[in-house]
Amino acid sequence: MNKNRKVMASLVLAYFCFSSFASDHVPTISPGDVVSADVLRESLDEAANTMSKTKIDDFLGTWEANQSVCIGGSASIEGNGLCDAGVVFDGDDGDEKLFPSRKDTWNIVKESNSRISLQSDSYNFLFNPAFGYLVPNDPVVWACELAGSEILVCLGPEDNLTYRENSGCATNLCRLHVMMNVRRYSDNEISLMLGPIDTSIANNVGNKFGLFNVVELTRRGVIPAPAFLRVEVEIDKVTVSWSFSEDSEAQFEIFRKDSLNGIYENIGLASEMFYEDEGLGSGDYWYRVYATSEENRSRGSNVRKVTIEE
Repeated sequence: MNKNRKVMASLVLAYFCFSSFASDHVPTISPGDVVSADVLRESLDEAANTMSKTKIDDFLGTWEANQSVCIGGSASIEGNGLCDAGVVFDGDDGDEKLFPSRKDTWNIVKESNSRISLQSDSYNFLFNPAFGYLVPNDPVVWACELAGSEILVCLGPEDNLTYRENSGCATNLCRLHVMMNVRRYSDNEISLMLGPIDTSIANNVGNKFGLFNVVELTRRGVIPAPAFLRVEVEIDKVTVSWSFSEDSEAQFEIFRKDSLNGIYENIGLASEMFYEDEGLGSGDYWYRVYATSEENRSRGSNVRKVTIEE
């Protein structure tokens, strides 16, 4: 294997390793797939983008935020456990698990070349009941800047994220700030993590609460790619089927080409997860499927090749 091929193989491998965290939005590779030039080119472009440094513009847009937190610590071990401080976490999805979670919508806009503002629709992402007077569980606007490419530093507003000398502030008025680790999996998926944090109670004899706060951001409107494309041949008919992770009203565009260097043509639209392509002559055919919804379109699925005998 020459040097260029080794580099290409390394990039593709790295892409699929990094993309395992964002499996709904990347192509799947299964036995029998055709790794064609267009699929490989898309994968290499995505790999290079994923491994590039995060920039402030990467945060801009409207995001679906899935927040997971741990509220508790040694003070709650005698009660219901490490991540349960006996409080109601507004918006909790109610699933039985060891930590609460909830969903929100974030809108992030650019204020300057180095600063963005982060506005949530329903909740304050740094809510902590132990500091209820300090961090209210209401949507607020945070001013954020990117330190390097891995740390997002955010400053709360003066009106409701402040505390005074009697709350441990060195001056008469302090604004709350938070630093979060950034991991960008693709243009459409970012993870922010704060913690774990331990806050001591009187005389450092224990912890009032232990907090981790993970927010997974998925860009609104992004449609996952159809996955695990399969084909079945019956005389002059090919049945194409696939899997799709979203429970939505997405439709599917089916593309086909009839030569290795040919151009894919849109041959039909399906509302179910299969399509029957009939009246075909003998020869080779390549298939690929895209999901569509209103003005949005997914990445392409994996590619399958079939041969119809004479």
